[in-house]
Amino acid sequence: MGQRNTTTHIFCPYWKAESKKCLACNGGLFIPLDDHIEFFCKTSDYPQCLQYSMHAKSQQETVPQVETAKDNRRKYHRHPSTHKVTLVKLIQSGEVVSHLSTEASTLDLSQGGMRLNLDKPLEDDAIIQFTFEESLPRVLREGTGQVQWCSKQIDEGGYQAGIAFQSDHLIKTMGLYLGMHQTTVR
Repeated sequence: MGQRNTTTHIFCPYWKAESKKCLACNGGLFIPLDDHIEFFCKTSDYPQCLQYSMHAKSQQETVPQVETAKDNRRKYHRHPSTHKVTLVKLIQSGEVVSHLSTEASTLDLSQGGMRLNLDKPLEDDAIIQFTFEESLPRVLREGTGQVQWCSKQIDEGGYQAGIAFQSDHLIKTMGLYLGMHQTTVR
């Protein structure tokens, strides 16, 4: 996993660097550890923080819907879905680096990409080739994607990563598949 460039990321709105306090837990028992601060508080991955998400849910009724829609950077709706997938890194020439394959499973799929659970970290911006198990239609089983982010999961162990599909054909086909199987995709 490459170094994070935290100068270009948005920090958690509840993190106060000068006092090293999380305002989401004001008066609570949560004191973020250094690893938590580096992976969540000081990066754009802060929505994945359990404390942030719990506080955001409790505050959801007081936040106007217009602000919520404006802050949502997602282009496509996520569909919870579990599929085994094998990832192989591609080098600049487009050749496969087969000795660096990684097994993973999807947490969700969207028309534009997938969120994965895996044991090894992936380099941000790396181009990977993926192959799904046979549970998906043949036209969706293989493709290439770019690693958008990869985060260590402190409480559960392992990593989560976001992969953006690189092929317009795959994006359109996945959109059709998810639209037809919206309630049955698992």
